[in-house]
Amino acid sequence: MTNITKVKLDKGTIPTKDTKLVLANGALSVPPLSVGTWQWGDTRVWGWVLEDEKGAKDAFDKAFELGIPFYNTAEVYGDGESEREICRFKQSYTKEQQDQVIVATTYYTHRDRTGFPQVLLSNLRDSLARLGTFNVDLYQIHSPVHIDSIEVVADALADAYDAGLIKTVGVSNYGLEEVKRMHAALERRSISLASNQVSYSLIRNIPEKSGLIQLCHDLGVAILAYSPIGMGLLTGKYNASGPFPERRDKLFSSLETEQLRRLLQVVKTTSEKYNVPQSAIALNWCIVKGTIPLGGARTGIQMEQNVLALGFRLADEDVDALDQFAFLGANSKEWQHG
Repeated sequence: MTNITKVKLDKGTIPTKDTKLVLANGALSVPPLSVGTWQWGDTRVWGWVLEDEKGAKDAFDKAFELGIPFYNTAEVYGDGESEREICRFKQSYTKEQQDQVIVATTYYTHRDRTGFPQVLLSNLRDSLARLGTFNVDLYQIHSPVHIDSIEVVADALADAYDAGLIKTVGVSNYGLEEVKRMHAALERRSISLASNQVSYSLIRNIPEKSGLIQLCHDLGVAILAYSPIGMGLLTGKYNASGPFPERRDKLFSSLETEQLRRLLQVVKTTSEKYNVPQSAIALNWCIVKGTIPLGGARTGIQMEQNVLALGFRLADEDVDALDQFAFLGANSKEWQHG
């Protein structure tokens, strides 16, 4: 079989809404930017309230209008509310328009969930019901913390694929050796591993420094970068010394203040050079690095700002200037292995 996977932009290519990346040997074609929907319905981290749904609907509509109808959600986001909102938002569209919408969702792993493949298939069907669809474009494993082996989880994903419930399969927070094992296990079932979703941004570039991004590219696996705007830290809304939102204060305050100040200054200066919002600089940096950023948006205005990451490409000297003050970040045993 001829491999037609294209998981990152060619060097020098300017990303636009019409740029298409091709995942899983041609099974899925996506734009170079996705919509992260963690905020939609989440009360624990993002302080979501019922009145916020109008803003989320505006963001959904704006993404569709601007040509990037690629939405990334998870069953754990708002305890399923993010998936339900996507279902409700789609209902105002025609069948032809709904067919243009690309949805990725995620199976939430924790140590009490055992009994594959049944546990995965059951929760997948619950996600499909919340999304109002018979299958989903990309189905991901949320983290590698599952007790069952990667090979057992891979077989469960393959069973879901063979049943026609999912079009492509991915993982999230997987480290180098875990990606290799999942890739090999799926290959034995003649299925391509489409993606690995990891936290990647100017405040956490360990996936690049560890070689994980390069490994995934070598295997034909796309990198989906979550929290690419640093959970809002890189938008220019906050100073290096705070104050920060209560639910994000621990993360933001853990960053060395002087390095953060210099990073935010370079982001600001670069945004002025390109005449785009600071969030667009952070997102374009992720794209240039060979990833597909999942830019979160709670409103239509934020979505418009995110889409301004398209239509230009950071010059090499600007990437180098940003890299100089980027934070390495860290992995953890319990969640982030990549």
